[in-house]
Amino acid sequence: MKSILIAFVLMSLAGGSRGAGTLQSHAVAPAPTAAETLLNLIAPKVLNAACCKTCRKGKACGDSCISRDKSCSKAAGCACDG
Repeated sequence: MKSILIAFVLMSLAGGSRGAGTLQSHAVAPAPTAAETLLNLIAPKVLNAACCKTCRKGKACGDSCISRDKSCSKAAGCACDG
């Protein structure tokens, strides 16, 4: 009986059989790999290093920030949305 239960749980977690469909919608996402974790930590810093200005209240427009309700008429620059 234990082996059947273990097999059912493993199939459910792996997205196995059709009968496990109700459990698939509640399956926990796999933990990120070490490389994904490192990328998630480094990527924002790398992106911010490439920005001359990070716009938190407004939005990026060229090399500066403008109000979110304004329309940008400048070419893409080094400012980034934050």
